[in-house]
Amino acid sequence: MILQNSYLWSFVWHPDLFLFENDFFSLRWYSFLFALGFIVGRFIVVRSYKLENGYDQTVDMQMFYMVAGTLFGSRMGHVIFYEPEILKTNFFKLFYFWESGLASHGAAIGILLSMALYSYELRFSGFSFRFVDRLRRGYSYYQVMDRMVIAIALGCAFIRIGNFFNSEIIGKPTESNYGIVFTQPIEKKINSQLPFVKHVNFTASGKYYELGKPILQTSIVFENNLYMEDRIRNSVEKRLKYILPNKISTYSNVINPYQGSLDYSFHRTKDKFVLRFKSVGINRHPAQLYEALNYFIIGVLLFLIWNKHRSRLRPGRLLGLFFLIAFSTRFFIEGIKENQVSFENSLYLNMGQLLSIPLFLLGFYFFYNGKSIKKIQQL
Repeated sequence: MILQNSYLWSFVWHPDLFLFENDFFSLRWYSFLFALGFIVGRFIVVRSYKLENGYDQTVDMQMFYMVAGTLFGSRMGHVIFYEPEILKTNFFKLFYFWESGLASHGAAIGILLSMALYSYELRFSGFSFRFVDRLRRGYSYYQVMDRMVIAIALGCAFIRIGNFFNSEIIGKPTESNYGIVFTQPIEKKINSQLPFVKHVNFTASGKYYELGKPILQTSIVFENNLYMEDRIRNSVEKRLKYILPNKISTYSNVINPYQGSLDYSFHRTKDKFVLRFKSVGINRHPAQLYEALNYFIIGVLLFLIWNKHRSRLRPGRLLGLFFLIAFSTRFFIEGIKENQVSFENSLYLNMGQLLSIPLFLLGFYFFYNGKSIKKIQQL
């Protein structure tokens, strides 16, 4: 059955992963947006201190601690919470933040700990010891974090947009004619399964196979050399029907419900050799964009509160408010995201939801535990 319907609310997403690429240097959108988050964050933090005449070059040391906490915390969080089996093969991969696998909950913990290293010192008295806030430039740990979380929230928004470019952390099927079809993962599979592929293109046809499953006009452009044609045709005949899954699974984005009856055809022009056939996309929630918008709104809200009430704000209030809003909304957004690893399928709540609960509760502690400005000034 084919449904004729508008696809104005459905979008086929197949971005170029690279902002810039040549033989000597390449820059991915994800890397650019990740770095841009830190650059914008530094501007925001520096501006806040300058408005209070509390800026000097040591503020950049704060950013160093924050970046280190983000990178190592997110990597360690991913390994510990999602892939602990990595530790059995190579323990030091716990710190390989340049490899795939970064967890935002781990980043939150990493930033809290790294900024604690920045703010606190260990003092010994006889056989006892205690942690004492250094009050660098007169700012307590909570006051430092109140300014930092504004930058962190906006940085998180940039990173989630980067995830959107990478077509990762995808949402569940919408089961409606609203959603995003992420074609990049299946493009990678086609490139690995068929020879001499130059590029793959999916275009919405305006028709639906079923509700939430738009029919896509699919074309695979091969290198246009006659001596390659036999190999291409043989590979297509053997593999094409099985490259695409025949039904929806956790990570499927484009399927082939036609299987053995899949109708495909080759076309040669002066410039290219093309394979054309119909496939079926899966409309999914753009969960990355939901989170990006969520973090952006939180960042703007925190900035407006700080900008208007900074002289009266009890230290820790913005930090606590960030944790309360970010991880309560994150709990619900996690409910429409696909699980990151297979063991989550057996859990009533996924790992992202489970980790959001203690961080949400920690937000209450930060919100109500911060010392008053008067008490800090008396220390």
